[in-house]
Amino acid sequence: MSIHKSKFSEDWLTDKSAPWFSTSELLEYLGIPYKELEEQIQFLKEGIHYKYEDPTNLNSQILWRLDLIDKLLCLPIPPLEREAMINAINNRITCHE
Repeated sequence: MSIHKSKFSEDWLTDKSAPWFSTSELLEYLGIPYKELEEQIQFLKEGIHYKYEDPTNLNSQILWRLDLIDKLLCLPIPPLEREAMINAINNRITCHE
């Protein structure tokens, strides 16, 4: 009898095509003030949840993995509001005059 270890897929960590968002986009999506983000940053890891736009300059803009932060924080966002925000982020909303 052989026991096979299931390989844990970490594709979501190394996904180079995953979008990164600005701080203002993150705050708008989560619907929280910057102060609350500062309180939650202890749970976030650089390189996974956020990165510096210019890694050699810690004063450069911080970019965020919205999807991973959303999963980690599990903030209650109504389903229709979440869907609308995702559509807006992915440019799937059209305005008709």
